[in-house]
Amino acid sequence: MQQQNNAGDPPFWGQLLMVGLPGPRVDALARELVRELQVGGIILFARNIETPEQVWELCRELQKEALAATGRPLLISVDQEGGPVQRLKEPFTIIPPARDLGITATPEEVEDLSRRVGRELALVGINMNLAPVLDVPRSPSCPLWHRAYSSDPERAARYGLAAIRGYLAGGAIPVAKHFPGLGDTMADSHEVLPRALSGDAKREADIFPFLKAAAAGVPAVMTAHLLVPEWDDRPATLSSVALEDWLRRHLKFPGVIITDDLEMGAIASQLPVARAAREALAAGADLLLICNNPQAAWETARLLAGDADLATRGQVAAGRLRCLRESINLPHYGLQEVTEYFRKQPEIRGAGG
Repeated sequence: MQQQNNAGDPPFWGQLLMVGLPGPRVDALARELVRELQVGGIILFARNIETPEQVWELCRELQKEALAATGRPLLISVDQEGGPVQRLKEPFTIIPPARDLGITATPEEVEDLSRRVGRELALVGINMNLAPVLDVPRSPSCPLWHRAYSSDPERAARYGLAAIRGYLAGGAIPVAKHFPGLGDTMADSHEVLPRALSGDAKREADIFPFLKAAAAGVPAVMTAHLLVPEWDDRPATLSSVALEDWLRRHLKFPGVIITDDLEMGAIASQLPVARAAREALAAGADLLLICNNPQAAWETARLLAGDADLATRGQVAAGRLRCLRESINLPHYGLQEVTEYFRKQPEIRGAGG
């Protein structure tokens, strides 16, 4: 029977967390996170992936645990952007870097490719892709250069929208990232906090693709660990100016706001994970991403549960996440279907659909 939690219980706050797992199986730690902490999502990395069949089994077991604990499916996500960032290797479709696609492919071809990628994710039980990248990098010195479709905002938007349509058609929830755009930076947020260099208080070039994605109904947007001096003295992930004033009010985005990993250097160098999660939630984020440290997930839930000032904000975030999770269609594919599909993949691999 589904357990009912209130805002004083860590499991209520657990539903606002997306966490990483240590290995490729549902072990005691994974069961604890899903059954006891009742996390809302799982993110998969290379350490969790062996074969398509193993990923299918992992996702199947995770969903069984989640449904038993909460009655709702888990969000199961992966970074399958293409180029240097794709966790699922062959026999999954190998995706060229977005920069190459933006030069050599049409938006229609990107949509077809994304549809195939979305179907492959859905086939093994992954229901969310942390893509596409909508950043608009100004030069090759930007760390997002190869991960982004174009340095032209309109072109970046066209290709990004094509990818969003494709992922949705294939059965995966797309996540537009990284708001409000890392294109005018030269530092890597995995290591340090980047500073926006354009000086444009309206961030017109950087925001344009996100504006179009929001208008097109993208279900989720990921934040950037980015300092925009013209907006705030806090990183965008922790800034109500970025999340509430700009993303919610100016871009009229009604969906789920996901933080980038709160263990990245840009944030972790300033705040412990639990405190950063508290600040991100207070600023307007809904889903808090903790990729590597399960203990930090428990610490975060306990900290949030003890903060009465967050009760209303937590209820709003929980409502958005509940709607997104209830929209998930649990996979009906059998293991034999998975095996047969990926056995044929080397014969049909290509850029088209």
